Amino acid sequence: MAKPHDALRVFGLQLRQVREDAGLTGRAVADRTGWPHSKVSKLERGQQTATQADVDAWVQATGADAEDAQRLQVALRQARMEYTEWRQRLSTGTRARQLQRREAEAEATLIRAFEPGVFPGLLQTADYARAVFQGLVSTYQVADDVEEGVRARLSRQDLLHQPGRRYHFILAEAAFYCRMADSAVMRAQLERLLTVARLPAVDLAVVPLGARWPVGPLNGFWIFDRDYALVETLGAELTLREPAEIAVYERIFDVFSRLAVRGAAATDLILGATRRYVG
Repeated sequence: MAKPHDALRVFGLQLRQVREDAGLTGRAVADRTGWPHSKVSKLERGQQTATQADVDAWVQATGADAEDAQRLQVALRQARMEYTEWRQRLSTGTRARQLQRREAEAEATLIRAFEPGVFPGLLQTADYARAVFQGLVSTYQVADDVEEGVRARLSRQDLLHQPGRRYHFILAEAAFYCRMADSAVMRAQLERLLTVARLPAVDLAVVPLGARWPVGPLNGFWIFDRDYALVETLGAELTLREPAEIAVYERIFDVFSRLAVRGAAATDLILGATRRYVG
């Protein structure tokens, strides 16, 4: 069961308040809308994301006035997009953030990730992750728990071996040459890609340097099932739950998937970059 984020939880509380102000039980709202009672319960607990049609039906079922209806509309928009600055996201340290990501990844059975400049956390070596976290701590001036963060990030990778999960990773070849650490670390990270690419649950693809990009420049993004997309910018992380917005990222992912190479062709690109870091 998905853990509700703060905006969804607040939205659910507002739905319940409107219902209670109307003197209705949850079952009464279910009867009036034609929904299962479980849907009413999940919406109020923030365990299911509402649609515009859901809000309209709730307003009609409860006889909410214009002010309450407007308040629910605003809360719905906030619930469907969460914006969190990195300094806030990392305020409790890198370890806490990695544990949050593991929880989100454990709930998904299909994860699609596109990264134009870095290796995805699920594929990183300890030394590469350490270099990434050291950069985050320095940039955002947050608590230095780098070693704890590295251990937590590596613990996420156990999910790659669990049955019933699928992972589609698309990396721009340019990420191979973004030197986040010294040559030995970069070489080991590229070799790690070759190992991960052989896992049954993993589809690893590379967009060659010469490919014509349909859009750009881009931030990395992750799509969790079809529930939401995480988009990482320099300043913040966006959580997008609006179906139309998720669909945009799905289309972009599909375009890059068609541009990318796999198998032996991807291996050749990785080995070519590995030779760059010899010595």
